[in-house]
Amino acid sequence: SSATAAVNVARVVGAGAMPGSVRPEQAVPTIQRPLPPIPPEASRPDPDGKQPITLLLFYQYVEPMWTEKESSAALKHVLALGKEHAICGRGRLAREGLNCTLSGSAADIRAFCQALRDWKPDLFGETDFKLTDGLPNTKRFKALTVRKTEELVAYGLAGERAPTLQGSSAKHVDAIEYHELLKQPDTVVIDVRNAYESAIGHFQPPAGGATLLDPKMRNSREFPKWISDESTKAALKGKKVLMYCTGGIRCERATALLDQMQKAEPSFNVEDITMVRGGVERYMRTFPEGGFWKGKNYLFDRRFEQVPEAKASDALAADVESCCCVCSRPWAEYRGQHKCAGLLPPPTRVCAVPVLVCTGCQPAAAADPPSLRCPLCQEGYVAPQARPALGGRREEAAPLPADPRPAKRARPLAPPSSRLFVGGLPYLANATAVRSALAAAAASGGADGGDHPLVAVDAPVDWLRDQSSGLFYGSARVQMGSVEAAEAAVRVAGASGLRMGKRKLRLNFAPVKEGEEWPSVGFEQKERPPVG
Repeated sequence: SSATAAVNVARVVGAGAMPGSVRPEQAVPTIQRPLPPIPPEASRPDPDGKQPITLLLFYQYVEPMWTEKESSAALKHVLALGKEHAICGRGRLAREGLNCTLSGSAADIRAFCQALRDWKPDLFGETDFKLTDGLPNTKRFKALTVRKTEELVAYGLAGERAPTLQGSSAKHVDAIEYHELLKQPDTVVIDVRNAYESAIGHFQPPAGGATLLDPKMRNSREFPKWISDESTKAALKGKKVLMYCTGGIRCERATALLDQMQKAEPSFNVEDITMVRGGVERYMRTFPEGGFWKGKNYLFDRRFEQVPEAKASDALAADVESCCCVCSRPWAEYRGQHKCAGLLPPPTRVCAVPVLVCTGCQPAAAADPPSLRCPLCQEGYVAPQARPALGGRREEAAPLPADPRPAKRARPLAPPSSRLFVGGLPYLANATAVRSALAAAAASGGADGGDHPLVAVDAPVDWLRDQSSGLFYGSARVQMGSVEAAEAAVRVAGASGLRMGKRKLRLNFAPVKEGEEWPSVGFEQKERPPVG
């Protein structure tokens, strides 16, 4: 709680911590507390006269869950508040709650947070609003999009399958207490993030302290399978279990799931289950020299990554353990939207996780997307496939569904052509990533480009716009290298699914009509779609 965190602040200050080594006030969440005042740097324009922005990260689970009608009303209200206060960014809203990453002026962001509290005091009074003031205006999002989903985190545990949070014995502790827990023996600490995030930064507990466990996940849906695997349970049994993620949201369900598992299986038990409130993001603010953190904290906003602000550059360089997937030189920056083209068992098929490519290898990676492999694919790692039996609140455990969303009726395929229609694209997609995903799908489908690439590096990607608003709605037309390559990509998408990030893409042929100019007259390739 905020009160507990405040006690820890007093404890650290009383212990005479050196200035700069720890900032205990940063460990205190904003739950049931006033939002921090606007600092001077949040109102100081840059040399071009542009005002800085404030970044807001928050999530809030809802128990009991909203009904469909209530969640639709909540979505409408959140969007209206965002428009009223000039907020941009992106979010996910489900019956189980709300998760957002937003930007705006310092005053507008605070007004938005207060409006949420005024709307539902009992709910959003319990929200830890994390604000970062004084960021460059270039970090501002261009539009506000809040998408309705089945889950806030795609564990495959939607609705009644979601482990309860209110009934969980898992604990939240602040960054200072978590730091101390990392020193304890007979403790394991689980990184609940994806492997590509862990690659550039993770906790490194001190000698004699906790043991780090890396689930080696390509996506969150693999976590329930990993944690219920017998080898994992053997490593956790009888131990104190710590978990961490970027901001805390993934640990909420993850800790509750572990608690539910031990309640359902008397022969399996752990001594304690604890997560750090505010995640790595708040820990790193509290320990500006890094504490027990090594490397960078991968971020899903326009900052890309977070580093300990008081850590020396040579020490940061020494922390790098990851490398470029092309030349193997040490590298820890995800740039260029390159994806792994490794093949996996159905239903995943194509790995498609982000891969690290250094500056010097960017042209080579863009020219040959099917050759790129992530570290997990390089070692041939395949995640556990067994579906966990989940008990606890239900008398019988139901099998974990491959995808909780209802199947959509497939549209009939158009006549084969080298031009494809691609639907279901993320709103923050880019042309390079689209070409890479389609090339990887074509390669996995057995296409051989021969003397011609499966998808040319400059192949047209025509972002399709809504006729009334003029905005991108998640679809594009893309030129493949050949009809054979297009057919192979369509086969893969239809048989086992093709994903970009967490979005499942829809593919169909899009033959050029008689008299149609392709690309159209005046076509200018934009790397990103028009989202605002």
